[in-house]
Amino acid sequence: MFSSQNSSYMMMGVGGNGGNIYNNQFYSPIISTSAQSFNSIAEWKRDIIRQLNDRNQNQTNNYSEFMRIYTELLKRERTLNDRTLLYEKEIVSLRNEKKIQQPPSGSSSSKGDSSSSSSMNRVSGMGSTIEEMEQKLFKLQEDLTNSYKRNADNASSILLLNDKNKDLQNELMSKEIEIERIRSTIQQDLDTIKRLEMVVIEKENVSQIIRDELSSLQTEFLHNESKVVKLEQENSSLVERWLRKKNEEASKMNEANDFYQKMVEQRDNTPAKASTQLSETVSNLVVKVPDNEVPIPIVLEKGVFSSEAMLPSKAKKRWTGHSSEIYCMAFNSIGNLLATGGGDKCVKVWDVISGQQKSTLLGASQSIVSVSFSPNDESILGTSNDNSARLWNTELGRSRHTLTGHIGKVYTGKFFNSNRVVTGSHDRTIKLWDLQKGYCTRTIFCFSSCNDLVILGGSGNHLASGHVDHSVRFWDSNAGEPTQVLSSIHEGQITSITNSPTNTNQILTNSRDHTLKIIDIRTFDTIRTFKDPEYRNGLNWTKASWSPDGRYIASGSIDGSICIWDATNGKTVKVLTKVHNNGSSVCCCSWSPLANIFISADKDKNIIQWE
Repeated sequence: MFSSQNSSYMMMGVGGNGGNIYNNQFYSPIISTSAQSFNSIAEWKRDIIRQLNDRNQNQTNNYSEFMRIYTELLKRERTLNDRTLLYEKEIVSLRNEKKIQQPPSGSSSSKGDSSSSSSMNRVSGMGSTIEEMEQKLFKLQEDLTNSYKRNADNASSILLLNDKNKDLQNELMSKEIEIERIRSTIQQDLDTIKRLEMVVIEKENVSQIIRDELSSLQTEFLHNESKVVKLEQENSSLVERWLRKKNEEASKMNEANDFYQKMVEQRDNTPAKASTQLSETVSNLVVKVPDNEVPIPIVLEKGVFSSEAMLPSKAKKRWTGHSSEIYCMAFNSIGNLLATGGGDKCVKVWDVISGQQKSTLLGASQSIVSVSFSPNDESILGTSNDNSARLWNTELGRSRHTLTGHIGKVYTGKFFNSNRVVTGSHDRTIKLWDLQKGYCTRTIFCFSSCNDLVILGGSGNHLASGHVDHSVRFWDSNAGEPTQVLSSIHEGQITSITNSPTNTNQILTNSRDHTLKIIDIRTFDTIRTFKDPEYRNGLNWTKASWSPDGRYIASGSIDGSICIWDATNGKTVKVLTKVHNNGSSVCCCSWSPLANIFISADKDKNIIQWE
């Protein structure tokens, strides 16, 4: 009985519920996940099925063989127990039977004698049978003991195998985690490959476009080469005609100089009359050139005209210059061309005499805030809010260079000479450019946004710049370091700096503190300050102007008026009002180099010529 209970206990400890083991035949079914119907059910149901399959596989099916062996051993043990009970019952019945067959003590000797022989034979037979049965019982007990030993060994083996199986499951789980990580890495690599393939395709398309553009440019280049040959032939012809025309103009100029000399001699006696006649004579010296020939401008040397600069009094001509507000303007060296720049992203070139537009210079992507002519008038420099500066050919109107390198709006640009340019920017740098090579040769860090700058001493290496921090800085462009900083010259940011036309040692500054000042660049002292109750500087790019004879200084105000001061004493000479629209700031005004024309421009797109 102890053996049967012990066996049942071991069976429950190892295999769990014995009835369940026999019912499911030691193996749990695995539900198929490859069928099409599996994919049609809800995700949470599929997740439950996967977990059941994992449980059946790892917790049940892996031990099915052990449980089968263990169950067979239990059956053998039960069979041996049954046989042992049968043998024990048979032994008990035999012992009882032996006791019954023994003779009683009071029987007669005769009966004893007669039956003694038969009883002895029966006892001897019974003794041999009992011995045989005891031997069988001993053998069965040995078999049962061996069976218990084998069961114990099998149980220990099952425990060992269970531990080993757990280790294998842990290892399998770690391998599955590693496999999942590798799968995610592979998926990321595949995504990267797809992205790179798309980039390669895009680059191939761009490369094809570039090849097509190159082919078209090569075709255009060949076409232009033929045009160049033709233009060179035409140029040779024009040069010959130009030389003939120049000889004719030289003779006319000689006649004009002779006449001018006579007028100068007469001026001492009748200066007023001579001045009137001289102005009329100069105005008549306009050479009429046929339309099919190249016009030859008459270049007059400095000092030829000694008459005073015109003091404007009323508007002579008014026109709309741009489709957006105007920011800047500049005359060429002889005063027959005027360039203007505005918020419509272009530079326009005007014939000053006729007032007609000659050309429109395009290419900028933002407003043009500064323009200037090269010393030989062959190029126009325009700076823009698109962080770049551009050079155009004056005659052809074509772009020559695009100077890029600033990271802020380029507020100003000036020519050192025909091959060197300097620009100032909102990015707190000043850059020097070589136009023959087309790149920046030096960058100067100026610690504040540069609103305007001028070249000192003509085409030398020194320059002055006006900044947002109210200061004026003087620079040696070769060294790239400031030689002097005037930090308290104004109480507002500097909007413009202008060279004196008659004294190379003086500059004029304009500021948002509503004052203008003349500074001596040798001593860095303020020589004279200009202000007026009617004058208010309303723009960060308002440009002041100095008359060519150095007598007058002019600047536009926020209310549309123009103030003109005497440069020698600082007094207000005239305030021009009611011409520009009231409330429309005058951004720039200037005399032509011949001093006989005065032009102003405002934010309302208007350009006005004064008389």
